[in-house]
Amino acid sequence: MNKLTRTLLGGAALSALTAAPSIAQPAHPAFRITALHEGHAVNKTKVRKDGANDCSRSTTYCYSVYSYQPASAPKKTHLIYTFYKFNSTISGQLSICTNPKTKNRAPKKSIYAKIGTATETYSEGCTNGVQPVFYGDTWTNKTGVAGETDRFRSLLIGHFKADGKKYRGQFGMTVNVFIE
Repeated sequence: MNKLTRTLLGGAALSALTAAPSIAQPAHPAFRITALHEGHAVNKTKVRKDGANDCSRSTTYCYSVYSYQPASAPKKTHLIYTFYKFNSTISGQLSICTNPKTKNRAPKKSIYAKIGTATETYSEGCTNGVQPVFYGDTWTNKTGVAGETDRFRSLLIGHFKADGKKYRGQFGMTVNVFIE
């Protein structure tokens, strides 16, 4: 895949992440979902508080994520653009330097590959001793050839704190893997 195509795919992924959530409960808390891209933590999504009351303590967001892999990629290759984490509050401020209870769910198989989950830790910038853990997907090609696109759904479920209350959030991803 040439550099122009990768740049366009990266732009599409960024556009998908900044779009409005397709499903949102009124009165969800303000929180951020942080992405890990090429070893850098980036606050990709800032979701604002949407109401005055806190009747609902659960919220769901759905995004499309675009990644790419060579057909000859090693087994259990980490898919770039699929590693994310929920952030909780520390002293009333949202912080990446938290590790709220989180789990990642992905199917065992997709159209062309075997799918798995993995974690990555990020250690820069946290002075409280916490190393944030990002959750993402792995991909092992079975039958895909260059030029095809593999697809699957992945779900990140987190229990985080915001505004002094506990919440449950879901970050659903439709992952599209372009096979080079």
